[in-house]
Amino acid sequence: MDTRKLTQQYGPLVAGKRYRVAQTFTDYDGIERREGEVWTFLGSSFLPYESGLSLFFTIGGKTEQVRLKAIEEEQLYITNNLPAWFVEHKSRWRLW
Repeated sequence: MDTRKLTQQYGPLVAGKRYRVAQTFTDYDGIERREGEVWTFLGSSFLPYESGLSLFFTIGGKTEQVRLKAIEEEQLYITNNLPAWFVEHKSRWRLW
């Protein structure tokens, strides 16, 4: 996937920064995303006619799409409050 075509910032998420999953949740595809996992944000895309938000991350060395549906019956509680679900992860180690 060509991540250059993705929106580089979505709410508090900024491409290239690492985020820790703050709370376990289940995405639109039924995949459980576990608290404590650290991912690198690559970008996003939004399909307004489907209320579909796709967040792209590097997870375990692979590019993965985390799909969320921004409607009340699905994951609106996540899409409307991303800082409660994704917290910027700052490594305690520095590379010189």
